[in-house]
Order: sequence, then structure tokens, then C-alpha cells
Amino acid sequence: MYDEGLDVTISDWFTDACITSGMLRALRRIGPGGVIIADLFRHDYRVIHAQAIAPDQGRTQFIVYGHHDLTHDLRAFRRDYGHRFWEELVAAVDCTAFDCMDDQLNDITATGYVVTRMRQHLRRYDLDLTAVPRYRDKRLRPGGLVATRRTVTDRYAYRPAPSITVTVTSPVDEKTGALSLITIADRGRHVTGWPTRMGNQFTAAHQAHRVSEAIQAYLRRTSA
Repeated sequence: MYDEGLDVTISDWFTDACITSGMLRALRRIGPGGVIIADLFRHDYRVIHAQAIAPDQGRTQFIVYGHHDLTHDLRAFRRDYGHRFWEELVAAVDCTAFDCMDDQLNDITATGYVVTRMRQHLRRYDLDLTAVPRYRDKRLRPGGLVATRRTVTDRYAYRPAPSITVTVTSPVDEKTGALSLITIADRGRHVTGWPTRMGNQFTAAHQAHRVSEAIQAYLRRTSA
């Protein structure tokens, strides 16, 4: 009867869902660590704190927008749209979340175990995801040929002192052996950072501990 199978995508489940003005206002109230997630079981969006995302539910509840994204976008939309900035922002966030959902879920499915473990390790050190993970293709030129490597950038807020943020950019596939980059900032000002290879969960655990030690050392220096 049918020549082809049905072409159903994840975004089809969210055609009746929308990100609302109330959700963005709730996100602003939560502050750093606040996120909007797409819940594949409920077929809807929810505003929660990143702490509430269960470690084993990364592929059924995933971040589509975060407090850091909101803070950044508010400045840009106020500049570009004046008194209409809020309604334009709500529409843009809702549209972008829906349009990017299928690609985002494909990226999440392809993300290696080390990236997931790093997220879990950092959460144990009071670091909460506060933005949608950014997936990009990094251009390479091996042997004169143009190639790409997929990377993901995660941004965290330090719960006891939310002005301190940590950014981790890693290869999506740890088997490439490519370097990750970890940076720490305070109110957007660079504090420290370093490149590293995280080839397995044990090196990820070590790097998460190193991040925590670097934050504590910085706090001791600045509080003296």
C-alpha cells in the first residue's frame, strides 16, 4: 500500500508545544543554572534547574536554552528591537528551539561517553550547565585537504559563586584523540585555562577535579 516508510522526526512530537514568555521569565528568576529542556516523554518544554536533570536522562531530557543564552540574547534584542525586544525574543527562542531540535538530537546521540561523564563529574563539584551545548565543525587542514572535526562547547556556572563560569570545548568523539580546552572566567574576565586530552572517564574525572582546585585557588586569592 505504501511505497515509502513514514518520515517522522522528533520535532513532529513538539508541533503543539511552545516556549512562552512565562518560561523565559521563570528562567530569568532561576538565574545561573536555569535551563529550558525538551522532554521527549511529555512532548513539551519545561523550565528547571540543571541540577534536576537526571544523569541517565540526557537523551530524553535535553537542554534547548539556558540562562546564559538568555542573558546574552537580552542585550542583543534590546539593542536591535527597542521596546519590542521581549516579544521578538520569545518568538525567536521558540522558533530556534523547534527548528534545531532534530539536528540537536542527532548531535546528542553521536556524543561520546567522555563528554557525558565530564558533565556528571563537574556537577559533583557544584558546576551546573547554564547554556545549550553548542555543536560546531572545526575546520582542519591535514595534508593540505580541508576536513572537519565535530566539537561541543558546554558552559557551566559555579553554584556557590555564579559569577564564576567554566567553559569546556571537547571533540564529540573522544576516539580522535583531539585536545579539549577548559577555561575559567569571573564575570567574563579570564581567570585561567588549559588544553588537555580526555580519552576516557578517568582523565575526565581528573580534569573535573583540577577545575575545582583552580576555582578554589582563585577564590582564596581574591578573598584575601
